[in-house]
Amino acid sequence: MPIHRLVLAAALLLIVPPAQAQQRPAPPPADIAGAADHPLVGRYDGAVQRLREQVAFGEMRIVTAPIPPGGRPPGSPRATEANSTAVAGRLTRLRYEGPDGRSPLEVVRNWQQRMEQGGFRTVFSCEARSCGGNAVDLWAAVTEARPGNAGIASNHGSVVYAVLRLERPAGDVWVSLLSVTGPRDRPQTLIDVAETRPMETGRIVFIDAAAMDRAIAATGRVALYGISFDTDRADPRPDSRPTIEEIAKYLRANPGISVVVTGHTDSQGAFDHNVDLSRRRAAAVVAALTRDFAIPAARLTAFGAGMAAPVAANDNDQGRAQNRRVEIVRR
Repeated sequence: MPIHRLVLAAALLLIVPPAQAQQRPAPPPADIAGAADHPLVGRYDGAVQRLREQVAFGEMRIVTAPIPPGGRPPGSPRATEANSTAVAGRLTRLRYEGPDGRSPLEVVRNWQQRMEQGGFRTVFSCEARSCGGNAVDLWAAVTEARPGNAGIASNHGSVVYAVLRLERPAGDVWVSLLSVTGPRDRPQTLIDVAETRPMETGRIVFIDAAAMDRAIAATGRVALYGISFDTDRADPRPDSRPTIEEIAKYLRANPGISVVVTGHTDSQGAFDHNVDLSRRRAAAVVAALTRDFAIPAARLTAFGAGMAAPVAANDNDQGRAQNRRVEIVRR
């Protein structure tokens, strides 16, 4: 055989046919750094953890009923009072991938069985065709329940979903499991765990002039919760005087600084009414500073923000209490 034919034959032996190359599965991903399973949930054998996020206290809605197709006004939330449950407490979000050769249904049902053996009760479960005819909105409501990118494929036709609840004296635990078929036919499973407990209240401390100085120097503003008002009234209550006196001390110690006294309300009531009420409350604080503590009026500007700048959710008492405040903002 001529030498050039021998060289060609040897080269062909080194070429892997395309079909054979496609049959080689890609290696599975590895756990993220700092991966840790939730002790009440565990892990499907062979799955890898690709996301783990946790907040000590947060709020979210867990879908607990089918989301009916159509009829939702544009821009309105998918998770509502009718199809979800609001929970608050320690929130943990996990995402697992794999293992190969398993379906979302098999993955979720295994997790479900294991957790029911541990005392959980299934509240709601469905598959793509039985999720109220709207697996797209269910997928979106679950993945968007927490800020950030859930990183799970939008393969709505393969959705399998289950919600379980563990009742306990220390606070109920809710777990939602959403699994879909992801790239390379590997299942991807998003898990949200909510360990409910009431928020610790009474944590807002009295802020004196020195603390005001530090906060304003660092951020240009300080939120004050020591100034209180009766419902729908603008005059500060008598117990507000110590905080107003500390504002005066701060201003006397910093004679070159002028401030905006800003009133804030929660979302209860009409928007325009709250803006006016917050403005009148801010003006009442300014009046007390000029009348009782001889702070020049030229250094003070009253402003009403109403409900427009919340620092917490307005759908519970704790959040509304945080939003009702007076802020001192450096001009």
